[in-house]
Amino acid sequence: GSEEAVAAAHAQYHGADNMTDAQAALFVLADVEDPRRDEAFAHFHARFRHDPLVLDKWFTIQATSSRSDALDRVRELARHPDFQLTNPNRVRALVGAFSSANGVRFHDRSGGGYAFLADVVLELDGKNPQVASRLVSAFNDWRRYDEARQMRLQAELQRIAGHAGLSKDVYEIVSRALSR
Repeated sequence: GSEEAVAAAHAQYHGADNMTDAQAALFVLADVEDPRRDEAFAHFHARFRHDPLVLDKWFTIQATSSRSDALDRVRELARHPDFQLTNPNRVRALVGAFSSANGVRFHDRSGGGYAFLADVVLELDGKNPQVASRLVSAFNDWRRYDEARQMRLQAELQRIAGHAGLSKDVYEIVSRALSR
């Protein structure tokens, strides 16, 4: 987060002659609060918005940010015009990455990450129960956490389990997690 590091990452991003180098710079910039971060992400999106696989990377990098506002950013990205729940790869790139690869922010003591994932699972279940069941498996190890997190995780699992019309796919994962 030092000025020198941010300047170097920003220079690497704009000097990159390939996507790998640009992406590496974005990973560094994703964790800082600096206008150059936002500029680089906007530039990357504008440059690669027509390439679905690269755009998935754009979503994932932001979903795995360690910034304290990561969940807010993930919620904002879930409303982005390029995000659709009907696109399984996009859902995995954003929601899956946040819930499985951003342990610090997903498991924030507030439980906001848990509620967000439960909301997405419930919304997605009627559209794509297979993807919803994969996402909800992020709750499987709920008993491994401290008591406060366990209570929040269990509450979200119970909320999902009690949802009318829940698919067999999601119900199976949720009921198994609750019975462990």
